[in-house]
Amino acid sequence: MGEKISIGIDIGGTKINFGIVKETGEIISSERLAVNSQLNPDDQICLICGAVKQMLNKHDLQTNNLVAIGAGVPGTVNIKTGYVEFCPNIGWEDVPAGDIFKKYLGMDVIVSQDSRCAAWSEYLLGAGRGFQSIMCVTLGTGIGCGIIVDGKILHGGMNTAGEIGHMIMEKNGRKCNCGSYGCYERYGSGTGIIQRALETYPDKFKNMPHKSESVFKLAYAGDQEMLAFIRVIVEDIAIGIANAVQLLSPEAVIISGGLCDHDELIVRPLKELIYHYGYHSWVRKKSLTIEKAQMGSDAPMIGAAMLYKA
Repeated sequence: MGEKISIGIDIGGTKINFGIVKETGEIISSERLAVNSQLNPDDQICLICGAVKQMLNKHDLQTNNLVAIGAGVPGTVNIKTGYVEFCPNIGWEDVPAGDIFKKYLGMDVIVSQDSRCAAWSEYLLGAGRGFQSIMCVTLGTGIGCGIIVDGKILHGGMNTAGEIGHMIMEKNGRKCNCGSYGCYERYGSGTGIIQRALETYPDKFKNMPHKSESVFKLAYAGDQEMLAFIRVIVEDIAIGIANAVQLLSPEAVIISGGLCDHDELIVRPLKELIYHYGYHSWVRKKSLTIEKAQMGSDAPMIGAAMLYKA
């Protein structure tokens, strides 16, 4: 194959998405694995690497046919060393992931944060094309943010750039998986939405799954209390994003993640409310572009495959 190809691996809280990707972003093949929370990091990575090797064999490829392998994880990563410093959703802390991947695959693997991988794919191939500085905010089970500044992925001095999900929204508020209290993602993520809904309207969900989709199902059915409740949620999300924009001054904010499936209830109101809570300097000029992500659920995997271009 003349065209450059690479492997992208997206390790999530419950599933692992991996695939063979062309330099154009086209996916040649992809598969999914379940995250086994009972496995230690070494065994989990060993399992991933075995599946990657099987995929390569199916396509008559070997690692020496690849320009790179990249992996994204949902937590704090030192991209220079490949260490996963803190990843509460999968229970990893100070894991030498890069070394473990190399042990099983026989080549270097670039390890980064999944939100940064998603942002990188949007910057290269999706809604972020044409901009030099963007924020890509992922609204899903939690809230993540990948930041591109002057065409470069921002990692930060402590490798925690973009952790807007752990900004404190309420002093002594809801307990977060990170160990802190009152984090932004406890209020505006999918998990935060259903938690708040159960606290406020417990009787509405007695015969429904305790998931954020139940809130949206009631709203689409015309439940006025749920429609008003979602509006409050969107205002909270907008305040957090507007605050991040004040600090980072991007040209564009890209909204991604599962909550973006709800265009009328989430995405469109966000566009209005981010401007409502924004700083007058950029609000009056309509300087900020706010767009829905284009790369879909494969964005972190594709971005991981493209880390060699960073």
